[in-house]
Amino acid sequence: MKELELQQQISQLNSKLDLILESVEQQKRNREELDDLVSDVSIVAKDAFRQTVTLLDKSQVELDHCGISCLMIKVLQNLGTFYEMLEMMESARDFMKDVTPILHQVGLDAVKKMNELDQKGYFEYAGQLMSFMDKFIQTFTVEDLRRLEDNLENLTGIVRNLTRPELIEGLNKATKAIAEVKPDDELDDISMWKILMKMKSPAVRKSLSYSLRLIETINK
Repeated sequence: MKELELQQQISQLNSKLDLILESVEQQKRNREELDDLVSDVSIVAKDAFRQTVTLLDKSQVELDHCGISCLMIKVLQNLGTFYEMLEMMESARDFMKDVTPILHQVGLDAVKKMNELDQKGYFEYAGQLMSFMDKFIQTFTVEDLRRLEDNLENLTGIVRNLTRPELIEGLNKATKAIAEVKPDDELDDISMWKILMKMKSPAVRKSLSYSLRLIETINK
């Protein structure tokens, strides 16, 4: 019984030893592969460095006494700054990702609104208004504008009076009458007698009285 147990222990030790030897062999192979990789990389790096030096020499680029080493030190010293810059770029990317649908919707709304304004004729009206302003500027000189400025007080009074509802109503009636009643040679060629007969009308007398009072007030 003891011999059997001893044989089992020996077998277990042999198995463990085989695993250890296999692990050591694997590590050896890995180290050899790493050495080969380092050797290959070193050859490539040296070749790249020689080519870089050749290109710099052909391009007439000179490095000072610090050269690449100083540049690498600067890069290492500013790793924090580079990290912050990368974070800002990531934040900007996320922001653009979030705001892109909003901008798209705003663009669609703007196009829709512009189409509505075009359908209502706003753009055509604006174009005609610009044409009117061009002609107005051509006929209304700078000297006219100066005279308008000199009489600004009187113009302000006129505009203030035009805000009165009764005056606006009267002007509306007057302009409508001027538009409707056209000069007529037959209707207007009447005798003084007919004119005197028309003065019998209360409406005519009121109109004449109002006109006379208006003229007197203006003269005052």
